[in-house]
Amino acid sequence: MDIAAYISSGIIESYVLGLASEEEVSILNCIRKNNVEVEQAIAEAEKALEGLADIQAIQMPVALKDDIWNRLEAENLVAKDDQIADLPAEQALSDDTALQSPISGSEEEIKSLALRKYYGWAVAASVLLALSIGANLFFYQQQKENKEMLVQANATLDMQNSTLVVLQDKWSLVQNPAVKTIALKGVENKPDLHALVFWDQTSKAVYLSLEQMPAAPKGKQYQLWAMVDGQPVSAGVFPLNGKEAMANKMLDIPKAQAFAITLEDEGGKAVPTLTELCVMGSI
Repeated sequence: MDIAAYISSGIIESYVLGLASEEEVSILNCIRKNNVEVEQAIAEAEKALEGLADIQAIQMPVALKDDIWNRLEAENLVAKDDQIADLPAEQALSDDTALQSPISGSEEEIKSLALRKYYGWAVAASVLLALSIGANLFFYQQQKENKEMLVQANATLDMQNSTLVVLQDKWSLVQNPAVKTIALKGVENKPDLHALVFWDQTSKAVYLSLEQMPAAPKGKQYQLWAMVDGQPVSAGVFPLNGKEAMANKMLDIPKAQAFAITLEDEGGKAVPTLTELCVMGSI
């Protein structure tokens, strides 16, 4: 696992804020037991949130505070009036000495202004941290959605590849000049059914494709028959695990005048059940 990517995915902040799902918490607890970086990242996130709860403990570099404040002003998150125009940032924010040093006006006024700006920085830091957490959660959710889309795309690709294999298989049979294609059409009470028989005139091999026929009911199988000199000869049952769209190999038939399919008990029968006749086609 890419630990750096996992940490930066936003799951740590989601966990600390109590927003992670049970599955995500379970996975995180397993990882943190064996990974110091993840454990440290959790501790740092918890510490950051605790710091927000106790803003008096926050000590920020002056340059960073100025940068944060400028960014908040640029985003219109704070009013420019909150700035202390006549008080240098270093003197107003750095330490207790700055709070106690008279610059202009009364000492109480200076302290009030300094504290006002100090709390302003704390609020700014809180806002930026909240924005950072929000961004991490957004990208984490987006990453999950991208993974789901990738899974769906792979499933679609697998299905299309399977279809391509079936088409290539049939195309190779159709293109073979030795193979005769016989269309089997639905009988009177089953007009929508349709199947194809590919009969190799050289090898006498027979292939059956159930183009438009429902899956056989449980305990039943489709059985192919060749009409030879007016008598039905079994060409075998369609495999239980066979795919209807694929051309499945049946028994070889040396000669025939027609082919037909009946729905029989599993394993097939010696003679066809005419009441279960589904499709047929002459050569």
